[in-house]
Amino acid sequence: MNSFFTPNVSFLVAFLAGLFSFISPCVFPLIPSYLSYISGLSVKELTDDEPANDKIRAKFIAVKHSLMFILGFTAVFVLLGVFSSAVGSLLHSIWLMRIAGIFIVFMGLFILGAFNKIKFLSFMNADANINIKNKPLGLIGSALVGVVFAAAWTPCIGPILASILFIASTMHNTTAGAELLFVYAMGLAVPFFISSVSLNLFLSAFKRIRPFIKTISVISGVILIAVGILIFFNYLSVISLYFGNAFHYKIPYNG
Repeated sequence: MNSFFTPNVSFLVAFLAGLFSFISPCVFPLIPSYLSYISGLSVKELTDDEPANDKIRAKFIAVKHSLMFILGFTAVFVLLGVFSSAVGSLLHSIWLMRIAGIFIVFMGLFILGAFNKIKFLSFMNADANINIKNKPLGLIGSALVGVVFAAAWTPCIGPILASILFIASTMHNTTAGAELLFVYAMGLAVPFFISSVSLNLFLSAFKRIRPFIKTISVISGVILIAVGILIFFNYLSVISLYFGNAFHYKIPYNG
């Protein structure tokens, strides 16, 4: 049975990492601006305060452009996953797992603010903003903007993304690395797509979640530290294997 459809703790971690990246302080508040930019519609047009026909038209435009935007940044992250796992396969060693574990714990501590006073690490707190005066026209243009924005997001979501890439490097399999980063991208993509379907829903959620963004960042940091420790001692793969065996035992696959 294909590993992509087998319960895998690494995939769960990757999806949660994508969600935490979406809710990060330098991405979450800018979502309406992203949607407005790629769709060419104003925030007012993207809300539900328009006449019925205009509302349907605005939703259709926002959805199709958001899908292409998602395609763009997903392609970048998947390629990064392939690269990381390919490099990891060349460095196949228990020490790579140790280094990955230490690095991920370091990133978790960074998110918790343990290294805020170290100036040369301040770039990882940069805003995920980029100025493009003229977006390329059409759906292809939205995909290209997705590629560019993936690079713009990298400093902001760097600690989380780097941790997932290090997990990919320990897999020693380019397919598994691509799948892992695809799942990470979906953690970003699902809430972004929902926002394109209903910006009002996003704005409502934003008001409720905004006071807890700092708490969510702390939770993501703690999870990264836990994952780093598991990887250091090679327990993450053991846990994944346990759940995979349990899944196959309960749901036999006859394909």
